[in-house]
Amino acid sequence: MSIELPVYIIDDEPEVCRSLALLMAAGGIPARSFGNADLFLDLVHHLAPGIVICDVVMPGTSGIELLQSMRSNGRQDPVILIAGHADIPIAVAAMQAGATNFLEKPFDPDVIIDAVALARQSLNRASVNDSLADRLSPRERQVLELVIGGATSKEAARHLGISPRTVETYRTKLLEKTGARSTAHLVKIGLEAGLGSERHSNVGSA
Repeated sequence: MSIELPVYIIDDEPEVCRSLALLMAAGGIPARSFGNADLFLDLVHHLAPGIVICDVVMPGTSGIELLQSMRSNGRQDPVILIAGHADIPIAVAAMQAGATNFLEKPFDPDVIIDAVALARQSLNRASVNDSLADRLSPRERQVLELVIGGATSKEAARHLGISPRTVETYRTKLLEKTGARSTAHLVKIGLEAGLGSERHSNVGSA
């Protein structure tokens, strides 16, 4: 029952693949590297279930496209997406696609190890986020919906008729209330709770 799941590392930077593989090996975790997403997808049906660490932006198939392809073909392996430059829209797209986590390079070794551990736990942990909407005030829910929709603090403030500082205060409260470790994690929690179905594509002009 304590068998380590393999970790599949997908990145077009050889040094990233090498360092992550060495990090996994140091923790006793079997790892296999792939230089691009297409190669991984060609072989995925022959691979045992595992945890995928994949760069978002690569030549050919992107990390988000890889995740979508895996899900459409019935593979439910947890996927940790990584990016050299992370912003909220990319994080939202990653979480909406079903990523288990989203990390910005460069990351501390402990952060990626923790992310792998959390991904492993997610395979055996039922979601307890259904009641999230009931625990939020109406304003907190509005702010969360806007965050999930990709709005910046200034855009959310304009949309809600409040100050950007007040939006940041609500964002901090949401992190505390949900136990989220980051905005990307907050987005994931909100999506798992069924929030974020409304699109706020015009918040900037509201």
